[in-house]
Amino acid sequence: MTPPHQWGFLFDKMNFVFYCFTKQNYIMKTITFILGLFLCFNLSAQWVYKTINDGFDEPYKIAYTDNPVAPFLKMENVDGKVALYLKGGYFCDDRISYDFVFILGDDVYRVSGVGLKNSNSDVLFLTADLLNEEYETVSWFKKCSKLKIRVNESYCTTGYYEFNMTKSTSALEFMSKP
Repeated sequence: MTPPHQWGFLFDKMNFVFYCFTKQNYIMKTITFILGLFLCFNLSAQWVYKTINDGFDEPYKIAYTDNPVAPFLKMENVDGKVALYLKGGYFCDDRISYDFVFILGDDVYRVSGVGLKNSNSDVLFLTADLLNEEYETVSWFKKCSKLKIRVNESYCTTGYYEFNMTKSTSALEFMSKP
């Protein structure tokens, strides 16, 4: 048994251990929270663009929103035209109407169109030539911070998608150059 005159020392020692444990626990929680926030910001889609050179085909350019767990937008240069499509969902109708909502700060712009799906029903082609669309649409595409897309189908449920448009200007300029 500990003599009574050492209880104060033992009590101080236990307080110190408790303080260190709670301080370390607080620091770990803070670090985990900050890392979680960092990952959330990095996992939100943003435009990535690069040249693919697999050795089999001629090098070609692609640009896409980087989001590994959800549908994504992709641009490809097809015969000198920049095609824009949505990949990763399931689309029922052959011809599908869609709505774009471009968010530029406090300003919101809406555009509607009709797209076509591929044979696997997992790609919706939104436009065959993004650069030849109405000038305002291209400008909004470059300047918006967020792009919302609503896919309106008659057989399946309506789909809603939202994309972070960070680097969209650079991606479109990269795709438009030969």
